[in-house]
Amino acid sequence: MNRHAFVILALFGLIALAGCAGTGRDACDLLPGEAACARPWLSASMPAPQVAASQFFGDAGASDYERRFLALLAHNQLGAMDRANGTGPFGRNRRDVRNSDFQATYSKLQQLAGPVTRTHLPPANGGSGEGRFDGRWRVSRQTLYIDAAARPSSPKSFDFSGLQARSTEIVVRQAGEQPAEIEATCDGALAIRAAGAARTIAVGAAFRFRLSGEDDTVSLFPSDSLNRCTARVRSSLAPAGAPLTIRREEAADPSLASFDSRYERCPVPDRAGLDALERAFYASRWLSQTCALPIGEPRLLRKSRDGFNAKVEALMGAPLSDAAIDKGDPELPLDFSRAPRLKLIYLSSLEFKADFSGRIIERLIRHHAALGTKVRILVTDVLEREKDDAMLHRLAAEFPNVELQEYRWRADHGAPIDEQISQMHKTHHIKMLATLALDPARSRVIIGGRNIHDGFLFHSPIDLSRYPDLQQYGKTDGFSLNYYSNWSDFDIEFADRATVETLAAHLSTIWLRDADTNLARPFSIPVRGDGHPQGNARHFISVPYEDDHALEDYFVELVDAARHHIQIVNPYLNLTPSLTQAFDRALARGVKIDIVGRIDLKGDIGGRFLTALNKLFVEKYGDRINIREFKAPDVVLHSKIMMIDERLVAISSVNLNNRSFFHDSENGMMVLDPAFYVRMKPIYDDYLAHSNPVAANVTIPWAYRLLFDEAWVRQAF
Repeated sequence: MNRHAFVILALFGLIALAGCAGTGRDACDLLPGEAACARPWLSASMPAPQVAASQFFGDAGASDYERRFLALLAHNQLGAMDRANGTGPFGRNRRDVRNSDFQATYSKLQQLAGPVTRTHLPPANGGSGEGRFDGRWRVSRQTLYIDAAARPSSPKSFDFSGLQARSTEIVVRQAGEQPAEIEATCDGALAIRAAGAARTIAVGAAFRFRLSGEDDTVSLFPSDSLNRCTARVRSSLAPAGAPLTIRREEAADPSLASFDSRYERCPVPDRAGLDALERAFYASRWLSQTCALPIGEPRLLRKSRDGFNAKVEALMGAPLSDAAIDKGDPELPLDFSRAPRLKLIYLSSLEFKADFSGRIIERLIRHHAALGTKVRILVTDVLEREKDDAMLHRLAAEFPNVELQEYRWRADHGAPIDEQISQMHKTHHIKMLATLALDPARSRVIIGGRNIHDGFLFHSPIDLSRYPDLQQYGKTDGFSLNYYSNWSDFDIEFADRATVETLAAHLSTIWLRDADTNLARPFSIPVRGDGHPQGNARHFISVPYEDDHALEDYFVELVDAARHHIQIVNPYLNLTPSLTQAFDRALARGVKIDIVGRIDLKGDIGGRFLTALNKLFVEKYGDRINIREFKAPDVVLHSKIMMIDERLVAISSVNLNNRSFFHDSENGMMVLDPAFYVRMKPIYDDYLAHSNPVAANVTIPWAYRLLFDEAWVRQAF
């Protein structure tokens, strides 16, 4: 293969780091004079001595935080180069690549990425506190939904983010069926790409484009100097045109940009004075974590209605009555007289379904959107069905201050077959509702395991046949997206200002991730601490394909730190090889392990496969671990709780399976506090009371045994 071919292969999949690569793909191609694009980027054709933090971060410098982030970026680019060229873990010796620039670049990347090979990060110099990161490293891509039928006469404003971005793209997408024509002028230059053709628009020049059919799209690439466009959306429903303002978010709302740029400097105590569990808890790792916070008195949400109503109350100021929920009317009157005045809403969920639960939450969000509240919704694209999409797209089209991100992971060009397949099932599994109120005492954040789906609220599907825009579920088993189970889950709600704002700012690192690779920047770095930290709770966000499976390392370290007792509530029991070894070591030390699970997962997506995997776990550990099956009739356990030595409690979205540690983004709260364990113990005891012992002699069909003998198959679940 010739030199140019290697260069091309090395560039595939590296847009997060190059920012300007790919013919006709982003703003750097269409607006080549931009400052961010003028900087050289890392590629196989760039001489190694030129590789430095400035290549990634512009003029941001090379602080301790930036060096940590740079190591992650270099680590991920090494992986992309290996995939593109079949080198490293993909079988080919990279020395066999006969290209000097490739070799020089690869060696420099290894040098930059070297710290990632260490599980823990050494503390940096300087004091604790907050910092702000303004380096330009990512591709920013957001969607402006246009529906000519959505209140065509009302003024609208849409904010796009160019924060930390080398390339910014606004995808204008038609949400309805009615054709629309957009005409506009802007205070800076931009480029337009439509139907495969691109053109550049000068500052102040009028331009127009047309969306002619459902899901039709046009891409806008604003220059760095563009802060505002004034547009009109015309259609047969509004011949005079509906006004639309497009604004650069960081210019229109500098305080939000500062909030989104936040990172923390976390004091780390001297390891010599800590026991193993404390060392694991306070350690800084490649996993994105907050500093230690005081746990306070969070609300524990064990009951399904309490979990749903906590979200309702955060948005409406009051819960729905049992009678209102029992009625199952998604259009029931809602009383907003006690609703808080909100400035920002974050809703991150695996799913946001068009059912009773989803419609109620959508209506509550709609209320705040009408008042001008900034709303950010993040869901998984592959699990959304047509009616789910229609509801969310209609909301975003009617209120452009509601911004919607539909997560989809894409494999690098040349990736092996298992990664190509994983594009269909890698998911966004971070669960959070954060509401930031003008009165900080009314702010809330809720994390845990629940999604926006009626299965977390009702025992059986309710009749929604009167509402053709909503999903009517059926009882299914298999791989259907029309699945319905009644899930028993657990959430936790925080109401203190510092915790709410910290967790919401942490989620901003995911919201402002690189659009092409889903890489996100870390939220903290360690610094030398003075004495024992005051905090006892840390929120984490895991993106396993970015951080070298740091969450798996964390859980292994926690299990290795256990000395007496591990108590687990989790429905999915398909341990990674490293966790399996950690469980074996714990049992060999005499640690008692108790698990309340749900072995039979009929009703879940792929329930038969998941049940077989759970039975393999029972077969291996049934005579050494006290495994119990949650047996509430027709209810599938969905909670994810782990407690160690009556001191540490983990409440999270993390399943004990390969998916959570290898594929899916996750989040949760770790709490190191015996008093909080005392609060959680009755929750665990309640799960225990609704469970039965599981016999170790299970029956597993031979076909499943044969299938799961393949490591890559087990890793998919």
